[in-house]
Amino acid sequence: MNHVSISTALSQRHARMPLKAEQHCHIAAAYDKAAFDITLPTHTRAAFARKADWFRLLARVAEKRELATLPTDAARKPREAAPDPFWFWGLLDRDDGPLWDSLHRARRYASEVISRVA
Repeated sequence: MNHVSISTALSQRHARMPLKAEQHCHIAAAYDKAAFDITLPTHTRAAFARKADWFRLLARVAEKRELATLPTDAARKPREAAPDPFWFWGLLDRDDGPLWDSLHRARRYASEVISRVA
C-alpha cells in the first residue's frame, strides 16, 4: 500500500469539518504574519502568502454561504401559539367557590408570564 492510497482511504473515512468565515480569516491572518516574517526563506514566505490568499478566498465563500442560508422574512414560519398548559382545568368541575377563583387568577397570571417569555 503506498502513501497516496493511505491518504485517500483516510480522507474518505474522516469528513472535514467545515469552518466558518471568521475562522478562515483567522487562519489567513496567521499565514499573513508568517509570510511577512523576514527570518524565513523567500520560497517559504511565498508559500505562506499563497496559503493566506487561499484562506481569504475560502472566507469569502464561507461568508456568502452563511448569508445564503439565513432565512428571509418570507421563508420564516409564523410562530404558532403555545399550547395552553392548563388545558386539563376545563375538565374540572367548576365550583363558584374561592378556590376556583384563585385557580383562575393563577392561570391568567401564568399565561401572561408564559406569553412574555415566548
